[in-house]
Amino acid sequence: MSDRVTHRHAWLFLGGRTLLLAGAVSQRSLSLWLRRLGSAEPAEADKARRWLLAHPEASLPRLFDALDDEENEALRWRVIALLPLFGSSRCAAPLAALLHDPSEAIRSRAAAALARVASRRSVPALSRLIERETSHRVRWAATRALVRLAQTGRESALGPLLAIIGDPSASARIRVTAMAAIPWMTQGQHDASARRLLETLAADPEPRVASRARRLLSGSLGTRLEPWALGKLIDDLASRRLGIWQRAQTLLGRAGGTIVEPLVAAMGERPDDALFLSHCALTLKSLSPRQVARIGPLLAVEQPPAVLAVLVDVAAEAGSRPLLLRLAGMIETLAARYPPGSAPAVDAVRQRAHRALAEAGSRMAIADLRSLLEDRRLSITADLVEAATRIATRKDLPALLRAYLRSRGVTRLGLREAVLTVARRDKIRRTDRLLARLDERERRAAREILGAPLRASRGLPSRRSSLSSLAPGLER
Repeated sequence: MSDRVTHRHAWLFLGGRTLLLAGAVSQRSLSLWLRRLGSAEPAEADKARRWLLAHPEASLPRLFDALDDEENEALRWRVIALLPLFGSSRCAAPLAALLHDPSEAIRSRAAAALARVASRRSVPALSRLIERETSHRVRWAATRALVRLAQTGRESALGPLLAIIGDPSASARIRVTAMAAIPWMTQGQHDASARRLLETLAADPEPRVASRARRLLSGSLGTRLEPWALGKLIDDLASRRLGIWQRAQTLLGRAGGTIVEPLVAAMGERPDDALFLSHCALTLKSLSPRQVARIGPLLAVEQPPAVLAVLVDVAAEAGSRPLLLRLAGMIETLAARYPPGSAPAVDAVRQRAHRALAEAGSRMAIADLRSLLEDRRLSITADLVEAATRIATRKDLPALLRAYLRSRGVTRLGLREAVLTVARRDKIRRTDRLLARLDERERRAAREILGAPLRASRGLPSRRSSLSSLAPGLER
């Protein structure tokens, strides 16, 4: 066998010798790994898949050649399954050619694989296959492939699917399979025609077709994404192209609560991709409170701080009591695992969770909020200040004053407003016994914010005048 070398990059000639740049692969190595791909040992075949995927430029031409090896059916099956994983549109033409193969199994597998290749060839090739194919098995595989394409936003797949649904000569199984695409039809040209078709199909002589149509019309049939389609749409959320990620967001939203766990898992794999996380947050917020309730158990699982921040925002948006209880539990867990100041990103999430609870009027974690205000190791954020402003009472005033004393700048001004708000809300007077029990530094801070107590004298308000009548800052 020739030991000719295939390059992923280029040749470099130096001093009469040929040096290979990184990525060069010999034909002997390629042949060895192709044989391993066809191995009966799963571990060997898996190693071969990983190696071939790591060397796409060298591997693809040999894999395309292997598709023509009719004497090795098992290898052809594995190559067909492997090609979509390269993510290259170059794989579409060889797979489309296999739709004419004499073997039903090869045609079926090629149709399924073609749905996973990003190419304009896919829908036309599958449509033509359905028109000419006589095998029920192959027609069903091609129909299912078109459904997968529709689920990932390929509008062009909807026309052929509607034709299949309305074809009384097609088998019930194929028609019902095609009907799975109807919930994924985006608003537009197909909506009205799809509804009219469903109304007609509700009276179809085939019981399975009529039953599915009635369930779709009533909305009782939930939408379900194929695992591959789900992964593709989640990947599309990372796109910087507005049309791509918004389409993915719309289609994922239609899948309902079933997307929550996979989406959170994907965020955990990309915690540093701020754009992806923001698109995921928008997708989760588009779900109903009942659907988004599935993030509850995930708040108790250790997640990267950036992911927890998204989940806290989503829970705050939903505002349901079960999720608020989960937030309180998350705060308790974070407090036990991370002392203030040890992980600034976690501190920020914890404070954001306090704000979410406070915005719902909940004091479930007030003890932790008070401890954060008093802890000198913590860098106080606007979220904690806002939480304290909303739910703090006279019992929390000493903690607010201690936080005020150790803060500077905008944070200090925010805490001053929080103290004034609590004093006004709880009608705390300058001569209140609570202030008298403070230590000297805290009393000075209180006087700095509220003003010094005034003795009753001629022309002055009485000692018992309310704070709101004496402190100009409270008359707002």
